Amino acid sequence: MRNVATYYLYVLSDDDCWKLFAKHAFDGSSPTKHPDLMAIGEAIVKRCGGLPLAAKTLGGLLRCKPDADEWKKILQSNFWDIPNYASNILPALTLSYRYLPSPLKRCFAYCSIFPKDYEFEKEELIHLWKAEGLLSSPKTMEI
Repeated sequence: MRNVATYYLYVLSDDDCWKLFAKHAFDGSSPTKHPDLMAIGEAIVKRCGGLPLAAKTLGGLLRCKPDADEWKKILQSNFWDIPNYASNILPALTLSYRYLPSPLKRCFAYCSIFPKDYEFEKEELIHLWKAEGLLSSPKTMEI
């Protein structure tokens, strides 16, 4: 064993956070093609506070929702007002969980039976979900 200097990660700049969000939210198409969504998306990115996981998660969530009203619901959600120390979960992650389809929520909740920091292979977890009947069809979860 040896000591290694600590490497501190910093939050992303607003510009970099926007690029990451846009990459996932617009799935490769130009955000300028969607000016109504672009303005809302920029406001959402500001609420992410430069956290890449929040930007990526919300971008992926909104990719399937090209409706400006859906984006506004995310922006105006009261989950943003919950202090991090109150729930210990980023508001952006709480929002993404809230909008998951019910079958996927059950799969996510199943992971709570494992101890904190438990590492498993993706295939192992999918087989466990299948054994528990959490996957309705083999196509539900892509490997």
